[in-house]
Amino acid sequence: MRLVKNCDVLISVGTSGVVMPAANIPEIALAAGATVIHVNLIDVSLGGTKELMLIGKATVVLSELLNSIQHLAAPGKA
Repeated sequence: MRLVKNCDVLISVGTSGVVMPAANIPEIALAAGATVIHVNLIDVSLGGTKELMLIGKATVVLSELLNSIQHLAAPGKA
């Protein structure tokens, strides 16, 4: 949990948010000030202002997220 408490961004993929102790991970990250990106087929966000909910299949959503990050990180784009 030390890593969760010290992260800047947490990406939570395909979790129901029910099974403990994993269900607490997004809450712990949010409480520590991290941004949490949820990737799931349904909305599992907790209602925090530092959350991003991406709905869809993980294989598609994560690929699109990576492409977006790479585009933003390209020279002259930041």
